[in-house]
Amino acid sequence: MDGRVKQVTALLMDESMELKVVPIVGSGGLGKTTLAMEVYRKIGLGGDFQCRGFVSVSRTLDLEKLLKDILSQIDKDAYENCKRWEKEQLIRETKQILIGKRYFIVIDDVWKEQDWKLVKAAFPENNNGSRIIATTHITGVANQCYSNSGGQPYQMVPLDDASSRKLFFKRIFSSDDPCPSKLEEVSTGILRKCGGLPLAISTFASLLANKTHKKDEWERLQDSIGTGPSFDNDGNLKEMNDILLLSYWDLPHHLKTCLLYLCIYPEDYKIECRELKWKWMGEGFLDRRWGRLDEVAENCINELVNRNMIQPTDIDDDGTVKYCRVHDMVLDLIISLSDEENFATVLNGRVCNSFPNNIRRLSVQVSGKEHNGTNRAITETKLHLRSLTTFWQVQQVPPLVLVDFHALRVLDLEGFFYLENKHVKHIGSLRRLRYLRIRSKKITELPGEIGKLQHLQTLDLRHCYSLLRLPPTVAQLWKLVRLFVRHETQLPPSGFRSLEALEELDFQKTDDPVRFAEEVNELGKCNLCCLRTGGETAERLFCNPCWTYPSLQVLEIWPHIGTVPRGMASLKNLVKLCIRVKEFDKEGLQILMGIPSLGHLQLWVTEVIEEKLTVGSNGFKLLKVLQFNYTGDSVFLLKPTNGLRLTFEPDAVPALRQLRLVLSPMWVGSDFFAYLGAEHFSGLAHLEVEFDCYRAALGRVEALESSIKKAINLHSDCEMRVHRIHEHGMFKDEKEWEEAVVEDRKRVEK
Repeated sequence: MDGRVKQVTALLMDESMELKVVPIVGSGGLGKTTLAMEVYRKIGLGGDFQCRGFVSVSRTLDLEKLLKDILSQIDKDAYENCKRWEKEQLIRETKQILIGKRYFIVIDDVWKEQDWKLVKAAFPENNNGSRIIATTHITGVANQCYSNSGGQPYQMVPLDDASSRKLFFKRIFSSDDPCPSKLEEVSTGILRKCGGLPLAISTFASLLANKTHKKDEWERLQDSIGTGPSFDNDGNLKEMNDILLLSYWDLPHHLKTCLLYLCIYPEDYKIECRELKWKWMGEGFLDRRWGRLDEVAENCINELVNRNMIQPTDIDDDGTVKYCRVHDMVLDLIISLSDEENFATVLNGRVCNSFPNNIRRLSVQVSGKEHNGTNRAITETKLHLRSLTTFWQVQQVPPLVLVDFHALRVLDLEGFFYLENKHVKHIGSLRRLRYLRIRSKKITELPGEIGKLQHLQTLDLRHCYSLLRLPPTVAQLWKLVRLFVRHETQLPPSGFRSLEALEELDFQKTDDPVRFAEEVNELGKCNLCCLRTGGETAERLFCNPCWTYPSLQVLEIWPHIGTVPRGMASLKNLVKLCIRVKEFDKEGLQILMGIPSLGHLQLWVTEVIEEKLTVGSNGFKLLKVLQFNYTGDSVFLLKPTNGLRLTFEPDAVPALRQLRLVLSPMWVGSDFFAYLGAEHFSGLAHLEVEFDCYRAALGRVEALESSIKKAINLHSDCEMRVHRIHEHGMFKDEKEWEEAVVEDRKRVEK
């Protein structure tokens, strides 16, 4: 991609201060999105732009959702307030936020000229050097994009022969071009049919990577994809569908089923892999004879990625895929195959004249009012329906109560935002249910008969905003593996020790923290491996060093607790810790350093008791990822301070690969990076420093930015990003800052 990235960057980054739009145009499978993402990563995430975002349009434009996606990336405060805004207000607010900013936005996959006009209306021409990339496979759309900005489209072209061979053989043999002579001729024929399309080349190569390297086998596969290369009216390679279909039929049966299941997700949807795996388990696609179901599901994700059937969009620190998406062409294929097999029925706003007699899986992606027969179809097929999934905010709730769905295993009501108590009062009748997710602002209680769901594995209530407590009968869900509730929802204090299958628990409140801590302590001796909690409950859970949680690997504590609990020293198998503490000192540091298996630490601190903290070589031996957040409590110090000095001694963090620091210049001295010990980070690959500029003087911010570059200059291979947040609250100079300090102290004294 290097050459293409440079070319697009050159089109974008000229000296013009006018808003500039660069369209990337080309047929499906040429890598438009990949190129846009790489340019965005290279220049968009640097410090030159104050606002940045990456969003997808898709074939059916949902302007409200698109604008909300943009707001979530450019202004989180505005995003929190935009839930009820109409299109016009969303456009106004987005323009208002961007009007004085230099912004960089990527609009991916624009299908219609009219769609572009609607989207473009949200972006002001503010003469701040702002830039937009728009990708499309329609030439008319590309011309419409650049005609308003004086730019020019970037035309994607197929890969040349050399690049095609490099991509092809690297995927099969893990090197650029080691092709055996016996396969030379057939390889040339395959590449000719792939027409230089990266998607076609990598998909076919992924298929061959799982085959024996025999000439007759390769020739058989080559003969199955037509005579190509030839293109349809939209410029898409006709053989592309043959290649994808060939790859699909080559999948093992369970992987075919897992891939078909992805047709329930909307186009360009960012799929959370954890949720996808839980649904696969709930549907019964995986067999326990193959191993632990979570590991089997993870292997399925990896195999589909390796075969190029899904595309990872977000990789976790440990290498696991957090989010993935399905390419438009793959989605079209699996929707077609699903229709043939009556695997799933998708309601996405397109014309639907009839429903199958027996709907097995139903995906509702638009408002029910656009499908007048939806409720009737659900009612008539309820005895056969195995899963029901809704997306976004479906405005019209079906006038049916969830009762007598005897075959239902997966129920995801994320899109039915207006569910009420009456809709779930018979939830206990869904005896086969294994996965349940509810999103509602009106449900205030769940019926006690929820305890009848004896096969339930996942219960996700994190978006039930008015649910104050769970009924005691949840302690009867013997097979429950995952339980997630909103922070305001209280759990019953007793009975949880009986949930021996529970592996993940996300909660904040309970009626009796002391008793509940005793219950969870007993539960922790079983399978509990992931816990998210906070406040008094967290302090109770880890106050006793004798309480051990042998299976616990992931712990997240939020909101803040007072200090690092001493009992954490007994967490011998803890791998990931995210913790927020009000006060942090040397003792807290020693406790954290004493956790032997810790590989990922996110630490948020409100106040550091001692100004000098030293990380020695006697801990953090396995730590690969460290995030340290110290921005204080947003008020001025009432006593003089030299600022925090955090020092890493030689060999302190030998395995460290990623370091993220979120700091306030108010609370750290200008010599912070001089004493950090960055020269000892021998394996550091990624460094991100974020300065919270709220109520800080500009000079201090600039001094810190200058010093960090000097401190890190020994790591030439380290990818570094330094940027600011909350610049609107920054003082222009030291004098203005000192005057504000005086005023603050006067207010406190009064």
